[in-house]
Amino acid sequence: MLSFFTGRSNRQEYWISVALLFVAAAVLDVLHMQNAIAAVSIMWVITWMRRLHDIGKPGWWALIPILLIVAVVFIGFALGGEPLVKALTAIEAMQTNYAVPDNVVYLLLGIGIASVVIQLGFTIWLGAKKGDGGSNRFGAPPEDIFKRTDVQ
Repeated sequence: MLSFFTGRSNRQEYWISVALLFVAAAVLDVLHMQNAIAAVSIMWVITWMRRLHDIGKPGWWALIPILLIVAVVFIGFALGGEPLVKALTAIEAMQTNYAVPDNVVYLLLGIGIASVVIQLGFTIWLGAKKGDGGSNRFGAPPEDIFKRTDVQ
């Protein structure tokens, strides 16, 4: 079980994992199972960690985009203040009679776009970066999953 967190993922395995996680998140969203999104988020971080290991970087680097997103959200709340909290509360309660101020709408949009750009940028960078050719401190390079000879 521990090797799941400490192993390496080549680009092929990484992109397959990213695609499966994207589909899982979309299905959970359609089924309104937002609580299960946390599990997908944890799997996403593990996928990033394994890919970071393949390029010779420590897994804690996966915290960089998460901390950037938290900082963007924190700055957004600091700028938006009470009107932002009221708007989010009204949206969550589905209050149709609450008029969200334009500046709050733009702030929410900015937070969302910045968060997506950070996560997408990090995900693409990891998938594009070539892994270490030989063994590194995280182990031997992973095999191509479609070229394994030990499978019968």
